[in-house]
Amino acid sequence: MSQQTYNRWLILVAAVVINICIGTLYAWSVFALPLGKTFGWAATSIALAFTINHALSPVSMIGGGYIQDRLGSKSNIIIGGIMFGVGLFITGFVSSVEMLYVTYSVLAGIGGGVIYAGTLGNTVKFFPDKRGLASGLVAAGYGSGATIVAPIASSLITSFGVLTTFKIFGAVFFVIIMLCSMVIKNAPAGFKPEGWNPPVDVKISKPAARDMVWSQMLRDGVWWVILVMLTCGAMSGLMITAFASPIGQQMFKLSPMDAALFVSLVAVSNALGRIIFGAVSDKIGRANTIMVMYTLSALGMLNLALTDSVAGFAASAIAVGAVFGGFMSTMPSIISERYGLKNFGVNYGITFIGFSLAAIFGPMTAATVRQSTGNYEQAFWVALGLNVAGLVFAFIFRTLEKRSEEENLETALD
Repeated sequence: MSQQTYNRWLILVAAVVINICIGTLYAWSVFALPLGKTFGWAATSIALAFTINHALSPVSMIGGGYIQDRLGSKSNIIIGGIMFGVGLFITGFVSSVEMLYVTYSVLAGIGGGVIYAGTLGNTVKFFPDKRGLASGLVAAGYGSGATIVAPIASSLITSFGVLTTFKIFGAVFFVIIMLCSMVIKNAPAGFKPEGWNPPVDVKISKPAARDMVWSQMLRDGVWWVILVMLTCGAMSGLMITAFASPIGQQMFKLSPMDAALFVSLVAVSNALGRIIFGAVSDKIGRANTIMVMYTLSALGMLNLALTDSVAGFAASAIAVGAVFGGFMSTMPSIISERYGLKNFGVNYGITFIGFSLAAIFGPMTAATVRQSTGNYEQAFWVALGLNVAGLVFAFIFRTLEKRSEEENLETALD
């Protein structure tokens, strides 16, 4: 197919805009306090809404991946957009925390995951020459959504109240997503941009080794290495993302307002890391990029455990946030390159279980350490150890990848 038939860059822009909309799900902290004041709900009950959302990530990603693989990305965006927009809108009518779990955590949350699976999978197929950069841009849209939406939400909540804000967001985002869906086109099988030819090793590799169904993927020992890499890589980032403000206030004596700036700093670093490390991985390879990321994250955690300066805290927050974003952009490329594009949606959805494990155990570890010791320092050492372990698995992954490439080359030449 010729690039002239498909304006892939316009499709990419539409995907990024859509993901900024669903990135609202990461702005939960803006809504939590006003909801608590409005209804008198306990903070733990409100926090559970965000936890449920993350716990359902594999469900929405696998379901969204199935839709994307069978019906195409446009179907993901329409189906997920309806769920997401309606979910946010009817959240504006909740009267109990149980209703909140259904409307926000389940309906809107799963809708957002279905959309993300479709936009990511379709973009990877349209950019076989720039998979890291393209997936990084799409992931950055999702990651930066909270940064963009949070101040707007705060202003609307002040003016109209939290429930009306949900109604406004639900209606507006539904319209934006549906309009952008008109731009989206499903990537054709074997799409190649004009003037680009696959590297020699890709052309001579056996097709069967490139397009695996999920059951074949799970029988591949390398996939389990990838799963461990994603879990270890995401855990440090989620620790800092979840506790940036309390860490700043408790360990570095920042005011709540100043600590909030570090939340934004981590979010911006996260978004930029998705783009930068995604692009870097196109140049130096996925495994080499991941080894660099683990090294930076380990140094960030070591510095965080030893420093007593605000500048040191800022440096670590930037490093860990950027690396966390980097994993969100390099992993889709790894899965698509090793297991093919045909079943990418489901395959990546299953791999995303690693992120959910990190989302559950990362913040939980930090909270447990804080409760037991009175500070977060021991959690930083745990995270440092996970980064070192991840670095070892990244080295194993690189070794196995090189071996696979050599075997494919020998087979093709026989």
